[in-house]
Amino acid sequence: MAQDLNAELSRIYERCIEAVRTIAALDPAEPVEGWDQYTCTAANEFAMDVGMAWMATHPEHEAQDTYQAIMGGVPVERASVSGDSPTRYITYGLTSYARVLQCIETMRVGRFDPHVPGGIIRNDED
Repeated sequence: MAQDLNAELSRIYERCIEAVRTIAALDPAEPVEGWDQYTCTAANEFAMDVGMAWMATHPEHEAQDTYQAIMGGVPVERASVSGDSPTRYITYGLTSYARVLQCIETMRVGRFDPHVPGGIIRNDED
């Protein structure tokens, strides 16, 4: 893996972990104004940052395919988390961040491919 890609992924990884800590510290009983926007939008922005870092060293991949491979694997969709529950965006946000972190790890070990379902080459697919 290119040294520049690894450095950029490490930088994004650390920022993402900080955001996870922020979300995990939220108290659903005392919602913070704009937190729903923060958890969803920030996770998507991290996914775009990771995608751009990937494409900088893999220009043969399309932005849409790369983003979809990263965020398309998120098992919890916003609409599937019940109603106006205060934990709705915490659940979606943390799940989205977990997916971004998972993709960073697979990129580091050479198992990310935006053309395979879910973006991650499984051991049994070698």
